[in-house]
This record gives sequence, structure tokens and C-alpha cells, in this order.
Amino acid sequence: MIRDLLHDRPATDYRPQVCIVGAGAAGICLAVELARRGKSVMVLEGGGRDVEEAAQEPYRSEIVGHVHRGIHTGRFRTHGGTTTRWGGQILDLNAEDFERRDWIADSGWPLSHAELEPFYKRALAFEGLADVIKEDAAVWRALGLPAPSFPALQSYLTRWCPEPNFARLHRKILESSNNIQVWLHANAVELVMQGEAVRALRYRTQQETEYTVEAGEFVFCMGAIECVRFFLQPRDGGLPWNRSSLLGRHFQDHIDANAARVIPRDRRKFAQLFDNIFLRGYKYHPKLRLRPDEQRESRVLNCAATMAFASDFDDALASTKATAKHLLRGRWSELHAADLLRSARNAPLFMRQTARYAMQHRAYNPASAEIALRVHCEQCPDGDSTITLAEERDSLGLLRARLDWRISDLELETIRRYAQTAVTSLAEVAEIQPSSALLNRDPSFLDQCDDSNHHMGGMRMAASPDRGVVTPDLQLFGTRNVYTCSGAVFPTSGFSNPTHTVLALAMRLADRIALL
Repeated sequence: MIRDLLHDRPATDYRPQVCIVGAGAAGICLAVELARRGKSVMVLEGGGRDVEEAAQEPYRSEIVGHVHRGIHTGRFRTHGGTTTRWGGQILDLNAEDFERRDWIADSGWPLSHAELEPFYKRALAFEGLADVIKEDAAVWRALGLPAPSFPALQSYLTRWCPEPNFARLHRKILESSNNIQVWLHANAVELVMQGEAVRALRYRTQQETEYTVEAGEFVFCMGAIECVRFFLQPRDGGLPWNRSSLLGRHFQDHIDANAARVIPRDRRKFAQLFDNIFLRGYKYHPKLRLRPDEQRESRVLNCAATMAFASDFDDALASTKATAKHLLRGRWSELHAADLLRSARNAPLFMRQTARYAMQHRAYNPASAEIALRVHCEQCPDGDSTITLAEERDSLGLLRARLDWRISDLELETIRRYAQTAVTSLAEVAEIQPSSALLNRDPSFLDQCDDSNHHMGGMRMAASPDRGVVTPDLQLFGTRNVYTCSGAVFPTSGFSNPTHTVLALAMRLADRIALL
């Protein structure tokens, strides 16, 4: 059941077994999993069914470090959260991302990839990828091509959700389950504690109508920045979950930058290696990462890259692709006359796209497209890269976030090492021309480094309250019944998109809470 706090009010005697804050990827996953196990679940979402300017207001933040665009453009307070805007790219963290690496301070998770592996598999089904081809080699075999192999760089494929909006994907159970109540425009503002247990949670609309919910367990599934901001809010008696003083520290994102220009030696062969793949209704994206032994030898971070194609036809390609998606998914109501008109004007381009897709199962990139080696680099967990509180309050009365995002020399050295490795590793298929600013360690290269809307860290998981903010089971230290399930708990970030790992953690947490 989905209801709106602006028009309805919860029953005064309603006491769910689990209260979840945030109806994004993790919140929806936990609600669905727990409801299927017979738990009564209340989900509080601060936004409405669509992104609203007023609902976004609490996200306005101060930025005092390196420019970070995603804090304002990559967070969405709405039913479905960021899944309403992301592309739906899915990838595990690598095994080495969980390990202690002696050249990276504060690296290592208190659990392993092997422990999370069964939950990664369950997350695939939740994401609508139950029937996706799991092995990369099998994808290449289906195309009649050998799996690519390069010295020092490792080829891999990411998978993409056919329906990236999880509110839409799981709409039926969210709207019809008697075990789920989703409340829109319901913003969490304060925990009401009794000893180490949270007895209730105060929540309100931006119009200051306030309610309190009592529950057995509370799970915070807001984005990393918002989770940290909530638990940093001052309260009488201090913050019992911040014994380590690490709350808000070690903020990480993935650094995106064009590290080199790419000139294919044979455009057809290059397209076979790097054009996106479409098989049986699923999309696979070819990428390259530094091999683990190269990372160890060079003592650098995990780093990968994609071939970024840019041409004068990009807007037309995007328009015709979006129209085709709506048609294939039967979403006629989402098509507008302007969309159909643009597609008609670009009919020759649309036909080339369609032919490439239908006959070769590949994406179409014009021969005239410029190609860049676009890296996405792991960040080291820097204690000086922080989320703190500003002095100004938002429309809910909470202190705003203040972000000091740092990019370290190790990250820049990793990107430099990757570009240099690509020059020799890809020599047979392309000429790689690294950025001169990058090679010469020119500080101007920092201006080309962007964030990836992959917000991680700030509430790192650890085996003891002296080393982190949450337990390996995501329980907030200093509490008996509060959990955090978001990228905030990541000790290190790897280079993979974080959503799939967050969902694996959500599956694992659902199993734990279901037994309580």
C-alpha cells in the first residue's frame, strides 16, 4: 500500500515490526524481502511519486573541498530514489576490494566476497536479471567471438537492469501487499531512544505536520550522505554510535576522467571488442580493469575504464534509443509527439541503430565518433575526506550537510598508471594518447576529474566500535535495533557501481531481521 502523508494519516495504533527510512534501491529491497517473510513493514519516503523541487530542498549542501556535483545532481528524494534516474548498471565488487592491502591505509572489510556471493546472486533476481547470462565467456560465445584478452588489463562485462526503476519494477507488491505501508512525504527527523534501544522515530512533512512511529527494528536506507547527516544531528547525551569518532569520515566517490584519446587501428575489430552487447533482452557493457597483480606490483588502487564515444549525432542517437525503449516496453503513454517527430527526422540513423542491434546484437557508434578512455578509479579511504554539518538548517529543521571531498596523489597516480598500461596493453587494437596534463602531473588535470554519483563511506562497518560506526551485520554501534543499509557502510569503494553490493547487503540484512 502506498499512501501520502500530505493527504492521509497513519492509524494511531499502527506499530510495524520494521520501519525502513528511504524508498530507494535498498529500502524497496528490504521491504519486499521482509514482507514476503511475513513481517509488517512501514517505509518512510521523504519525497513523492516523482521528483519535486520542494522535496529536494533538504539536499542543498555546502561544498568546501574539491568540486562535487553529485551532492546536488545525483540524489533524488522520491519513491524509487536514484533508481528513477540511473542507468541500471550492475557489477560485484572484486574479491581484492574486501581484502586488507598494506599499501592502502584503512583498507579491508570485516567480511569477504565469498560471504557476500550468495546474496549477490539473489540480488540479480531482485534487479530483474534472473535470466541474464552470468559468465562473461558465455556472452562472447553467444556472439561467436573469443573473449578479449590483453596483457596487464582484464576484460569484463557489466550487466544492465532492463527496468532500472525499482519502484516501477516492484510496484505490484508495494501497492498490494498487506504487509507493506509506504508513506510519501514522510521525513525522518529524530530517534527516540530508551537506553540502547530506539523506541520510536519522529517524522514529519515539510509543512511541519509531525508523527511518531514505534517499531521493533529501524533500518536507514537513505543515500550515504543523507544517512551520515541524519546520525550527525546533535542530540542530548551525545551520539552513542560515534565512539570511534569516525562518523562522517572516509567519504569516497569514484573519480571519472578522460585519461587518454583512443584511435582505433581497425574500426570494425575495435567495435567487436567495445560496442555494447544486447542478447535476449539484456545489455552487457565491455570494460577493462587493471589486473590484481598489476595493482599489487605498482601499489595502486583498483581502476577500470570504458570507451566513451562522442559524436555530433549523440543527441539524435539518445532520442531514437529512448523512443525505441518505450516502444519495446509497451509504454505508449510515456511517448510524446515530439519524441516520435525526432525519431522520424532521424530515420536513417534509427535504421542503422536497429540493423546493428537486430543483426549483430551490438550498439551502433558512428565511424566519425571521437573515443576517449574514460577511467573510473577507486578512492583510498581518506579520513580527511568528510561529511560534517553546516550551520544552516533545512526546511525540516535539520542541519545541512557540509562536504569536504578530497582527491589524493595515490588516485592520480593510479589513473596515470592505468593510462600508461593501456598504451602498451592495447597497442594492437588502438593508439592510446594519454592526457599530457596527466602524464606531466599538471595540477590542471584535477579540473578534469569528476565524481560519479557513487557516494560511499562515512559510516564504515567494522568488527569493533573503536574502528567503525556499524557492525558487519550493519547494526549501528551503541544501539540494539537500528541498522544502516547504504553505501555509507563501505570501508573501501573498489571501482564497481555500488548499488549491486548495497542490494547484496540488503538481502543479507533481510535474512537477519527475518529471524528476530
